[in-house]
Amino acid sequence: MKFKENFNKINSSLAYLSLISLLVSAISGIIVSYHYFWPYPLLSIISMEAKVPFGKFFRNLHYWSSQCALIFTSLHLLDSLYKKSFFYKGFWNWNFLVFSWVATLFATFTGYVLRADETGELAGAIAENLLKSVPIVGTLLNTLFFSVSQIGLYRVFLAHLLVSFILILGLFIFHFSWKRVWRIENLLWIFPSLFLSLFIYRPLNPYQGFKAKGPWFFLGAQELLKFFHPFWVFFFLLFPIFILLAFPLAPSKFLELNLVLFIWLILYFLLSLSLVLDLF
Repeated sequence: MKFKENFNKINSSLAYLSLISLLVSAISGIIVSYHYFWPYPLLSIISMEAKVPFGKFFRNLHYWSSQCALIFTSLHLLDSLYKKSFFYKGFWNWNFLVFSWVATLFATFTGYVLRADETGELAGAIAENLLKSVPIVGTLLNTLFFSVSQIGLYRVFLAHLLVSFILILGLFIFHFSWKRVWRIENLLWIFPSLFLSLFIYRPLNPYQGFKAKGPWFFLGAQELLKFFHPFWVFFFLLFPIFILLAFPLAPSKFLELNLVLFIWLILYFLLSLSLVLDLF
């Protein structure tokens, strides 16, 4: 019984770590957005860090809280999968958890694009190529969310704000209550983001040349693009989402689906490591 209680505490802690990190990211993002101008994004970020009081801290806080939100949401999803939460959470609650993870991933990715340094430019170019490779709806999706090469970062900026707003709104409507969030023991989960922001500065990368790499969670896709058509890479990236959504639909295939997901994770990790080490 005690072992089970400890596991439930871990799951609850991961959920609140994710939520508090996301809230910190949203609040710091609002502050950063007042000094961010999408027509000349990199210059506005550099200017904010140099001229705005605590500008460097707030950009750093926004960066690290976003990373923490993505990491803890991913761990919360894997922990819920391990505990077979889809059995007792219900079909819609499980799907909401999966799509919350996808939305957090999208918001974090577009945040990289909005930096407009070499990492952001590379991420935007890869995203456009992946979307345009999708038959029928690819061009429409790119026009809605990116279209960086045509109109700059305007739609990326809007998509970043909109998805972040919908994500937080959905979390408080379907998953959390304000009263539980404002308890002192839950608010203490702000410290991981705050600690990283105070002691580890995340610089921009404007000049990397051939060493330029996209976001850390996108390295596997970047490596795959060396060998495969963008459409197959796009399908490969969507594959784990289909697997996660299949768990409540096929509970009898729990072990088989877990095995497939585990193989995908190992393969993606090896691809990412290959790019980091420049093996190919």
